[in-house]
Parts: sequence; structure tokens; C-alpha cells
Amino acid sequence: MTREEYLNELKSSIMSLSSDEQAEAIQYYSDYFDEADDDEKVMRELGTPEELAKTIIEKFANALVDTKKSADENETDDSKVEEESRDGFSIDALYFEFAKKDVKNLSMDFGAAEVALIEGDKYSIETRGLPEECINCYLNKEGTLVVSNAHRFNLNFWSHNRRSRIVPRVLVTIPAKANIGKLRVAIGAGKLVSRTLSINCNSGAIDVGAGNMVLDGIFGGRIDMRCGMGNLEFAGSITGSVNLDCGMGNVKLDLKGDPKTYSYDAKVGLGDFRFNGEKKSGVCQIYNNQKLENHFSVNCGMGSVSIKIAE
Repeated sequence: MTREEYLNELKSSIMSLSSDEQAEAIQYYSDYFDEADDDEKVMRELGTPEELAKTIIEKFANALVDTKKSADENETDDSKVEEESRDGFSIDALYFEFAKKDVKNLSMDFGAAEVALIEGDKYSIETRGLPEECINCYLNKEGTLVVSNAHRFNLNFWSHNRRSRIVPRVLVTIPAKANIGKLRVAIGAGKLVSRTLSINCNSGAIDVGAGNMVLDGIFGGRIDMRCGMGNLEFAGSITGSVNLDCGMGNVKLDLKGDPKTYSYDAKVGLGDFRFNGEKKSGVCQIYNNQKLENHFSVNCGMGSVSIKIAE
């Protein structure tokens, strides 16, 4: 698919927006293609036009709500406006690159960022619309590649009174068939989405606060998971003894493996718990006397946990 075809399909998918909003969104992503100068990578990062359109429509809807709240206050502080303008994000792109052989572990921790993970031939981190002091990216002496945002991002593109079209975004490229020891992925109130990856890890930790995380193609040993009020979707494999905690959020695991080699214990509050064909709802506790080598220990409060395992 060419850039023109992608943008045409995107425009067809956001017809529910006003003509001004459509033009604004198309102009932004046209500029985004120009800045990246790599159409194929941008399309892998953004996903299909239909997926991107859904995000755009949701963002504009949220912007209308935020704008109404601001209008109700209806007071302008000139000094505050000047300060926000002075502290605005740079539109310059930041780029970090690391050799595959040097990275032994991977630790990614983001706050309110919009993050995309894609597959490539090396480790690289690209940012758009945020200053250098808002991103930490380095390789420590243990060989752990650390990527995190130091400050909360001000995602003002989707506000109708914004001054810039630049949306703070982070693009992380991970080598195909990457083999690492420890993997950590955490998101606070933002959004992290991966295209299909092929990461093999010995152990890991997944942490979702109030944001949304979609990980596809993680194959590893023990990977502990925690989801507060957000949403977590995970596809790949997990082995060993695993702890899974879900508060008021939603967790969906689609795993490869022999279901006969997995067992589970579960504590359920007011939420729902599903393990293949089994379903438990309401306040209950399930204890398995025959704990297998591959075992899930699940705490589900008021949220929903669904685990599906198939060969």
C-alpha cells in the first residue's frame, strides 16, 4: 500500500468527523509521513487505516469534552499562556540506536505516552514532539536497555485550542527473533501497542496502570503481570509459575501451549475469571491441589481475566 492509498483509506474511515476535523487529521498524518521519510515504517507503526481511524475519532471526542470543561471556566491567564508556549514541546525528532549484540535485557516504562513497538533489524528508539529531557534512553553496565519517559507528556494535539499539531509519540524498534534475559514493559495512563513481534525472554514483568497495552509475539518463561484499571492484551507464550493481579481492569491472554500442562489457583472478588472453557464469577476462591510446572496464580478483584491456551 502506498502513502496516498493509506491516507485515502484513512479519510474514508473518518467520515463521521466534521470536514475541518477530517482535514486536520489528514494534514497531521501527511506531515508525519514527511517527517519520518519512511512510509513503510510509519504504516507498520500506525497500523491499518481502520485501526488508526478508530483512535482519531476517540481522540477528537475526548478533546470536545476537555474543551467544554475549559470553556466553563472561561478565564484566561496571559502569563500562564506565555509559560505554556515557552515550555512547549520541540518538534525535533530524537533518535537512539543500540547494537543487537549489546542488549541483554529490555526495560520500558512509560507514563502518558503513545508508544508503538515494531520489528526491525536493530534496537532503536525514535520520538516525535517531546524534548530530550522527557526521555531516558541508555544501556547500563548489565546490558539492560532502559527506555522511559521522565515527565508526563502534554498530549495537546487533540485539544481544539492547541498551538501545535505535533503529538508526542515514541516508536521502539526491536530486532526480529530477539533473545533477551529479562523483559519489563510498563505503561501508566498512556497507550502501548505492538505490531507482531518475535521476542524470546527468560523472564519478564508486565505492568498496566490506567492505560492500554497490546503485546503480540512475546515468548518466554515466567512473566508476572499486573493490571490496575487499564486493559491488557497479550499473545505469545508463558511458562513456569506466574503471578497475575487484576484490580478493576481487563486482562486477555491468548497463549500457545498444551492446556493439559497448565494449572491455576484463583481468588475472585466481584469480577470474572475464565480459563479456557471454565468460568468463575463473583466472590470465590479456587485452589488446585495438583499444581503443575506451568501454573497461574490469579488475583482478580472487580475486573475481568481471560486466559486461553491452545496448541
